[in-house]
Amino acid sequence: MQVKKGKKLLVMLRVLSVSFLLTAAVRVASGYSYNLSDFATEVVNYVKGADIGSDWISGQSYDNAACALGRPTVDTTGDGWFISMDYPVPVVPVYSAYRAFELVTIGNGGSLTIKFDHPVQNNSANPYGLDFIIFGNAFQLWDGTNGWVNGDPTSVTLGATMLATPGIVSVSQDNLTWYTFASGPFASGFAPTLGRVYDPEHPDDSIGNWNLWWDGPTDPTKPLDLSLSPGSLAGLTVAQVATLYGDSAGGTGFDIGVFGLDWIRYVRVDDNPNNTGTTEIDAFADVAPLPEPVSALLLFTGFLAVAGYQTRRRMK
Repeated sequence: MQVKKGKKLLVMLRVLSVSFLLTAAVRVASGYSYNLSDFATEVVNYVKGADIGSDWISGQSYDNAACALGRPTVDTTGDGWFISMDYPVPVVPVYSAYRAFELVTIGNGGSLTIKFDHPVQNNSANPYGLDFIIFGNAFQLWDGTNGWVNGDPTSVTLGATMLATPGIVSVSQDNLTWYTFASGPFASGFAPTLGRVYDPEHPDDSIGNWNLWWDGPTDPTKPLDLSLSPGSLAGLTVAQVATLYGDSAGGTGFDIGVFGLDWIRYVRVDDNPNNTGTTEIDAFADVAPLPEPVSALLLFTGFLAVAGYQTRRRMK
């Protein structure tokens, strides 16, 4: 038990240190500045599968493929039960986007193909070697005590179970020859989306005086550390998880370098026949490369982490 706690602490410390370095060097005071070209700009093809369902509040079908364009959802709505629908609700890992005007559902047997307006590069300066990110509506269950009511993020703790409906992802340069991540990662998998930066010192009152915790929108072009997993978030409060994210919006990252590709422009998500659920898609983002000094610092930090691990092994 002590060993497991120690490993989780090491993961937290590593992610916090890297997040601090990236935030200090890259993030400006106003946060991420929205740029449409950072995201998918065109739906090339949408094959509406079966069982896509409808928004239980509005009755609208989850078949608007244009919902996959642009940035991932920052604020969703209340459910009308535990959270008033009159308040915007920042998306957090235990409360994901879920409205029909936010998501498109692939459906059983369906697929979605999108296009970026520029080549998405396999850039060595991209954090963690990831080149693009897909955002879905995966979320992590809380631990069974306090549920999410859009309140104090320090009062709700995550459990180890993540609810996700993973879709199969393929990439292409010309929409003719495709390369498939057959064994994953999968669309709408780990990690859940975080819509806003957790910063109780600078809450954004533009979304209401009730907000005492959430600053401006997170950066969807900044991936999370690959060492994170649902298990590493279990037992942490929403506030602690948001601190681990820093100003990253989360999502599932993909490396096109595994196919020997230098760039791609098309991404396709197909229904996963091994999963009875239906995959929901919110957005596709191009990962922003780090400035050279930060990239070198990140590599050095990783080297120190590996060296420390090797040292600890030899001391055992």
